[in-house]
Amino acid sequence: MGFIFKTWNKLSLFTRIMIGFALGVAAGLVFGKQAAVLKPLGTILTNLLTMVVAPLVLCLLVCAAADVGDGKKLGRMGVKTVIIFLASTACAIVIGLIFANLMQVGTGVSIEIAKESAKTTAKQISMLDTLISIIPKNPFEALSKQNLLQIIFFALLLGFALMKIGPSGQALLDMFRAGQEAMKKITTIVLEFTPYGVFGLMAQVVGANGPDILIPYIKAIAAMYIASFLYLVVVQAGVMAGLIGRVGPLRFLKTMKEAMTFVFATCSSVATIPLNLECTKKLGVDEETANFVIPFGAVMNMNGTAIYEAIAVVFTAQIFGVPLTVADQVMIMLTATLASIGTAGVPGSGLVMLTIVLTSVHLPMEAIGLLAGIDRILNMARVIPNIVGDAATALIVSRSEGTFKAPEPTGGR
Repeated sequence: MGFIFKTWNKLSLFTRIMIGFALGVAAGLVFGKQAAVLKPLGTILTNLLTMVVAPLVLCLLVCAAADVGDGKKLGRMGVKTVIIFLASTACAIVIGLIFANLMQVGTGVSIEIAKESAKTTAKQISMLDTLISIIPKNPFEALSKQNLLQIIFFALLLGFALMKIGPSGQALLDMFRAGQEAMKKITTIVLEFTPYGVFGLMAQVVGANGPDILIPYIKAIAAMYIASFLYLVVVQAGVMAGLIGRVGPLRFLKTMKEAMTFVFATCSSVATIPLNLECTKKLGVDEETANFVIPFGAVMNMNGTAIYEAIAVVFTAQIFGVPLTVADQVMIMLTATLASIGTAGVPGSGLVMLTIVLTSVHLPMEAIGLLAGIDRILNMARVIPNIVGDAATALIVSRSEGTFKAPEPTGGR
């Protein structure tokens, strides 16, 4: 028995999640509705993720806002970088929403679990009310009720304030930095339970709904890869690099191919920073701009993950039978854009962001477990736009600052 546990613990988290996913599907097919006895495992997972999100988001975004303030010392370059990151992320979310709706990623089966509660909690409110409600009357109440939009607003405001007051706010900022590291560690611990939670959720869902539940997964994966590919080629290579950065799209993609191959294999944007820096400088971006934008982008810029969040939310709404209004989809765009500011460096950041976005439109958290089993497959598609977006942004900033150099030869345009 000890040998089995040692072998299990040596496996990567991805491998363990896939095993939990496969065993959960098998248990659901074999035991049918009796597999509902395993549902508490999924409930524990969703509760753990919900528990960690509010304090994690607060600490991350306070520190991220303060770091943006430090970046502004570089003058216009810092401001341009932030604007491009946010605009490109919003564009990615729109593309994700378009493909998710066109391909109807969550149709083909209807899950009854939490469906009624989802319908009753979904609120139809005006966009003006929604925007006003982002401002918290009491930030501590926002934390206790896990109102994540209000937490994001307060965290960004507090971070900028701490940056402005300088040394007198350093002690409080250091506390948030320590809290950030502590919450990242707790998140890592929580993620260790993911294989068991996924096992319980998949067993219960497949047992209740039969093998038809697997159909939407194929559509979700297809939508993710198609949307990411088109965003990479049209928006990042065509518009950002070609039209604005004035570097041939083919040259841009050929220069970035090593970084894209590496991040596709490792699924780690942070680990790809050195290679991404090298490729970005080969494009002609000056060293100062590249050294600022690329590491900053690894923390803030999540174009591919934004596409994933849009697809995941539409998948969730359709599979649980909850209609999304236009206002809901605008809220998804707003929330995912804001959430992308600080979660990129967190282990399992896709799941953390998904929790935030699902909460903003009152959708069931069970979707996290349903998607976790194919998360690695989806992650391989989303990490490429994540790192390419950083390079394209650096190119635009370098051009606008007049520091762009002639690109190194790469074998043609």
